[in-house]
Amino acid sequence: MSDDLLKRQSEIETAVVYGVYDSSSQPFSVRMHDFFVDRRGVSVQDKSYFYHLLAVMVDAGIPIMKALKVLSKKSSNERFSRIINTLAYDVERGKKLSESMTKFPEIFKESEVGVVKSGETIGSLGDLLFKLAYQTERSHNLLMKVRGALVYPITVLLALMVSGAIVVTTVIPKLREFFVNLNSDLPPLTYFVLNFGNFVYSFFWLILALIIFVILSGSFYLSTENGKRKFDITVLSIYKLGDVVRKVNVANFVQLLAILVTAGVSINEAIRITGGAMNNRLYREFLDELRLHVEKGEKIADKLAEAPFLFPETVISMVSVGENTGALGSIAEKLAKHYEREVEQALENFTTILEPIVIVFVGLAVAVLALALLGPIFALSSVVS
Repeated sequence: MSDDLLKRQSEIETAVVYGVYDSSSQPFSVRMHDFFVDRRGVSVQDKSYFYHLLAVMVDAGIPIMKALKVLSKKSSNERFSRIINTLAYDVERGKKLSESMTKFPEIFKESEVGVVKSGETIGSLGDLLFKLAYQTERSHNLLMKVRGALVYPITVLLALMVSGAIVVTTVIPKLREFFVNLNSDLPPLTYFVLNFGNFVYSFFWLILALIIFVILSGSFYLSTENGKRKFDITVLSIYKLGDVVRKVNVANFVQLLAILVTAGVSINEAIRITGGAMNNRLYREFLDELRLHVEKGEKIADKLAEAPFLFPETVISMVSVGENTGALGSIAEKLAKHYEREVEQALENFTTILEPIVIVFVGLAVAVLALALLGPIFALSSVVS
């Protein structure tokens, strides 16, 4: 075997350090490459893998700076590789890892930074990184399950739209030409479907502009605090879907609370960080209010009991037990595992209801298209006879 092959690098090392690297003197092609790389996202899987490997290396006694240097070469995401290299650069110059992580708020959540900071403070960074990797993976799995439940109906509806467009724009117009040659009229349903297709085709750009206007207007409204709040309230109020969203938020709440309390974060700070990590405005507002009441000496469970719409009786009872026994972290961890199963069950119930609705809708649409196609055939047989 060639020595050159053996000496070839199997991992790519980046020299980019954000805040130090200056691309202005680089060739245009390099600057364009940097532009696109620096706007690339970092997946949850990448972060979970990073936390897990970092935990393994720290637990094995490898210095944090050396571990970060090694991990900067292992990421297939070039931007994340640059970020890890920047973390290593800062740590090498005396900064704490958690302090350097705050430079990338779009990548590292406040809850993740809080866990790392606690690990550095109490000297158990390896253990807490293992928990952080596990929690990150769990949150990602919950999100994937929710998205997966929506794949089936969206795929079916898109397929229906494509097939309907083909029928209306290609098949039915040929039938119309045939009937015109026979000096006969199309059946009413076929005529209606054809005219509807012609209308969509003729005013396609107008309809597209209207759809874009509605989407942009809706996006603008949802970007406002009032719009976000009303949307989150509406989602929670939708039959079955609201149940899924509620359980996902409760699962995220108890997961984050468990890992932060176990990490030694004060309960007030843990609630603040957890509230900031909530996607739903109603939960975020309530947790902000909860933190203020806890700071006054009130119990968490007593305040949760005032919002049974957001927090089920199971959560309130278990949190109360955790507060009274001083084992809130372990109780929250058990609740997190329980609510993972609850989310799975809620998703199954949601898809069980959604599937027949989609089937009925698709069946009606297919029936209309089928009758629109078969109607002329039956009419043709009467004309010929």
